[in-house]
Amino acid sequence: MKSQVVEALDRFAALPSRKRYDDEAVLCLRLHPDRTAKTYDPKGIFEAVRDLENVGSRNYKTKAGEVAQTERIKKQLAKEIEEITGRLVFIRSNDAGFRRLLKMLDQSELQLSKEFCVDVRGTECFDLLKGSEQLHFPDEWKKGRVELVLHPSKRDHAEQMNFFRRLFDRSNGPERRLRAAPYPDGPTFISCYLNRSGLEALADANPLRAAHPLVFAGLEELRSAPVFAAPPPSVATTRSAIRVGIFDGGIDVSHPHLKTHAEQVEDLSIETPPDLNCIAHGTAVAGAVLYGPLNGHDTKQPLPTPQVSVVSVRTLPTSSKTDPDLYECIDIIEAAVPARKDVMFWNISFGPRGPITDDSISRFTYALDTLAVAHKVSFCVAVGNDGDVGPDLNRIQSPSDLVNGLGVGAHTHRENEVIHASYSCQGPGRECGKTKPEVTAFGGCDQFPIQLIAFKKGHKVLTHGTSFASPQVAALAGQALGRVERSSALLARALVVHTAQHPRSKPDSLLGYGAIASSFDEVVRCEANHVTICFQGELLAKKHTKLPVLLPENVVNVGMVTITWTIVALPPVNALHPADYTALCIEDAFYPHCEFYEFRPPKEVVGRTAKRLHIKNDADEIKSLLAQKWKKSEMPLTDSSKYRTEHQQRSSEQKWEPLVKKLVRKDAESLRNPFLVLHAIPRQGASGRLDFAAVVSIHAPKFGGDLHDIILRKYPALQPVRLRAETELRVQV
Repeated sequence: MKSQVVEALDRFAALPSRKRYDDEAVLCLRLHPDRTAKTYDPKGIFEAVRDLENVGSRNYKTKAGEVAQTERIKKQLAKEIEEITGRLVFIRSNDAGFRRLLKMLDQSELQLSKEFCVDVRGTECFDLLKGSEQLHFPDEWKKGRVELVLHPSKRDHAEQMNFFRRLFDRSNGPERRLRAAPYPDGPTFISCYLNRSGLEALADANPLRAAHPLVFAGLEELRSAPVFAAPPPSVATTRSAIRVGIFDGGIDVSHPHLKTHAEQVEDLSIETPPDLNCIAHGTAVAGAVLYGPLNGHDTKQPLPTPQVSVVSVRTLPTSSKTDPDLYECIDIIEAAVPARKDVMFWNISFGPRGPITDDSISRFTYALDTLAVAHKVSFCVAVGNDGDVGPDLNRIQSPSDLVNGLGVGAHTHRENEVIHASYSCQGPGRECGKTKPEVTAFGGCDQFPIQLIAFKKGHKVLTHGTSFASPQVAALAGQALGRVERSSALLARALVVHTAQHPRSKPDSLLGYGAIASSFDEVVRCEANHVTICFQGELLAKKHTKLPVLLPENVVNVGMVTITWTIVALPPVNALHPADYTALCIEDAFYPHCEFYEFRPPKEVVGRTAKRLHIKNDADEIKSLLAQKWKKSEMPLTDSSKYRTEHQQRSSEQKWEPLVKKLVRKDAESLRNPFLVLHAIPRQGASGRLDFAAVVSIHAPKFGGDLHDIILRKYPALQPVRLRAETELRVQV
């Protein structure tokens, strides 16, 4: 390792002066691919050499044959897996700090801490980030707007910008205006317009973490789409007090279908002249929030009274039509969300084109996630319409990869069956948000277009797109927030996902958890043998909480029982660690029977395996085993997996994901006082409280009684959810 550090420092010193700071370097410590979990962070090295600072991490790819050949790596090669993923930690210091590390490496192992030695042995390589790892551009890219991500620096913002400008000469510098967005304790994001020569000038610049295209292809052209007569607007003279916000191209507030039920907030909107095509798009999105698809509505009958109202903040067009800069839109969003505290759900149906990358977070995504945490709001974001452009390009697009909101895809219908709309971008999402899209709504297709309020008054437009699926989800979530007393944006999000239905009852990368409920009534519907319980609260980091499933014992004794739970948390995020983006997560474990425990033999006993025993029925055997020093498990037996690797937990158990939905089907006789245990797991030194919401459903189809009534009588502290009547939520216009 010492020779690698020396070589990295020599390579840093050999960089042109314009590509490095004199007194600050960022080097890469590449952990062995066996050490991908956050717990393998080289804390021993950082504690031994206090001058070294951890300023982020990401994954890296390497050939399996070129790393230390552990048993796991040998198994990978035996399976003909040639490329593997490892974890890279960015270390910032000055020359003196890295020289202190070299002195430590000169000492004998007896003089060093055990943690330091373990970290050194777990290091695969120490080097600089390669230009090919910094720049994420196709070979055919020639010029355009790009997003740069800079490492955190001790230099102030003005010094960083001066450094950035010195990278270029007059022929390859940013051709047009640039915008920078520094975040406290996070990266600095820069939006600028570069040509290929300018892009190549960035390669190997030491403060540069990543660069990728920031292409905005514009909104769907709706003014030239086919139009037909629309149903008359609602005759209501009142407006819903449940407000759903939209960031889009603005609306025509005089439009007869919108004027009673929508407002445009001019003082928070972008200061550019309105654009008719943008207004057409914003009008269609607002109409989707208020009325949903117009398909199936009689053109002679007035539309139903909208259950929500729209707050429109215009974010488009940007100041340049030929070079649209989405940073202008993000600035508007970051100002509007805290200003409108009465809006808890926002819809976003636009974003940069192109698939997300795993190794960096876009400013758009990071801004939405941090706003959600700071202001307890949520966002519904369209996943994009490039699902049919081919492999590697059909993945979801930013900012739908957010973890504190919902990425929304589109479905359509074939023979009354819900199917994925081919244009709708696909998952997976990034680490900590793999299940994408989370849900879908009807977005239409070539054969069955979605019908929406047209810019031309009195007409409807026929089109398709995820842009028009997402506002339907926002409207449903808004009702789940406004109609359910003591609800929150977090609980509303949980209810929307919990009641979504997948045609194959299993989440996937096309439909996520499935199509949303067709109405709010479906979201809150309970039947005699189907009961839903909602929980809200906070969890302290490293603490556990127990959620009873509330299935009374000796009541349901026949048939199969289905228990479904959805848990949503609101974790802080860290853009410096894309693979470890969420700072806290909730680990859930299901315990079906409170009286079955595991008993394990003493370590010195060979050939005996653990036993699953009932504490009452097997009391005599348990007494004998305890006398032989067998150990009883602290908790009853769980159905949840144990002893999985970090990779297995992330891929199959949804570890570190702030939204999980799971289902178990058990014979009624195998259930006795079932419960869930939630564990708040921190990383990156996170502490404090984690907001969460949980929705648990019990379905016992063969039970002949009224399960809902029995549960309320058995658990008198449980409060029935009060639904606000529509009359309580309407105001005169």
